[in-house]
Amino acid sequence: MSGLGGPESGLANQIILQGVVIQPAEFRFTPSGSEVALLVVEHISQKDQSAPIQHLELRMPIVALGDLAQKCHEITVGQNIRVEGSLNQKRWIRDGKVRWGKIELFANTIQLLDERPTDINN
Repeated sequence: MSGLGGPESGLANQIILQGVVIQPAEFRFTPSGSEVALLVVEHISQKDQSAPIQHLELRMPIVALGDLAQKCHEITVGQNIRVEGSLNQKRWIRDGKVRWGKIELFANTIQLLDERPTDINN
């Protein structure tokens, strides 16, 4: 029996987020030597006046791994980016209970947005 939401369940975890980088990227390495980039993106948007929620505001940690992390060195604070990836929530077990931490967006692609979009994945 498979778990709820597993790959075979047909449920999707695909997110597209566009926003402004609000903190300098932090870089570290996994024990196996792969680079990891950590960014924070802020998204602010307005919905039309008929919607129950008219102002949306979000700060989302972005995690990029490997080659994509290396390419994040060129991203600066204040830059508009578009990120496509999947959500993940950190968790750990303490005293036999599962504890849930922050939600992060694991990037599959990151696109720099300016006058002419530049995709940093290539």
